[in-house]
Amino acid sequence: MRILALIPGGTGDQLLFFPTLDTLKQQYPNAEIDVVVEPRAMAAYRVCQSVNRVLKFDFSDRNSLADFGNLLGTIRDREYDAAIVSQPIFSINILLWLSGIPKRISFAGQGDFLLTDIINADAQEYAVTKNFNLLISIGIENPCPPIKVNLPKSDLDWATSEQKRLGIQQSGFILLNCGAYASYPAESWAEIAIGIQSKLPNLPIVAIDSVNNADLLKQLNTKVPNLLITSPTDIGKLTAIIAAANLFVCAEGDAMQLGVAVGTALVAILGSNTPAGVFLPIQEKRIKYVQASAGQSLKAIDPKIVLEKIWEG
Repeated sequence: MRILALIPGGTGDQLLFFPTLDTLKQQYPNAEIDVVVEPRAMAAYRVCQSVNRVLKFDFSDRNSLADFGNLLGTIRDREYDAAIVSQPIFSINILLWLSGIPKRISFAGQGDFLLTDIINADAQEYAVTKNFNLLISIGIENPCPPIKVNLPKSDLDWATSEQKRLGIQQSGFILLNCGAYASYPAESWAEIAIGIQSKLPNLPIVAIDSVNNADLLKQLNTKVPNLLITSPTDIGKLTAIIAAANLFVCAEGDAMQLGVAVGTALVAILGSNTPAGVFLPIQEKRIKYVQASAGQSLKAIDPKIVLEKIWEG
């Protein structure tokens, strides 16, 4: 059996689909499972072992007929038995209909008359569970598993070496993923870090250095004494260092889903347009979050509220 999953969106969207892919592989261990994802999300499959091939297609771009033709040709050549689409997209449903794939599964929405199986989605449901419901159409009605990742040994070894480099291999540490400056300001992150230090002076605080937060970290370094910086170079190393942390405090984004996947205690800072129940398994005690009020930006969240959530039992 050959199965194709088309998953628009970024790395976080891929992680929210991992339980669906993992269950497909468990139920059909000899199946070849391929995915079509956007270029920005391809790296997610470094930590997924359930997929055979990762194909690139920019769903969000204004693709030409040639782009669609190339993807259609690739799909036809592979002769898939089933296709699963994580979002109803009219152009993709047309493409799958033209491909001749006998079973085409997605949610109700644009172009769903071109599908063979239509699943009605609950917009307020946890995204992992919503995606998993697509498997009903191929006879899988197992309980939905949590997000899991598979880390290469080289990434685990890197995380161990990184903790030794930072001098925190024995003490444990709290990890901050501050994101871009526009998300949550340096002043607020500094207040959170200093608040943690005042209560836990012997527990190091480590901030993640990424491509979009150099200015923020520069400011943070001047405000927070003894702040440590880690610079994972790929998603595997990032996941491994999150897994090693005692607590992960993060702004909304892809890294938040990595924290969910590895089982680390998590405090997420969410904007008003990011429904917690859709993007987080809020029933888990280790998962905590602070959310901006309706109509307010992430910047409006008082860091004191974040600290209260951290100390909450």
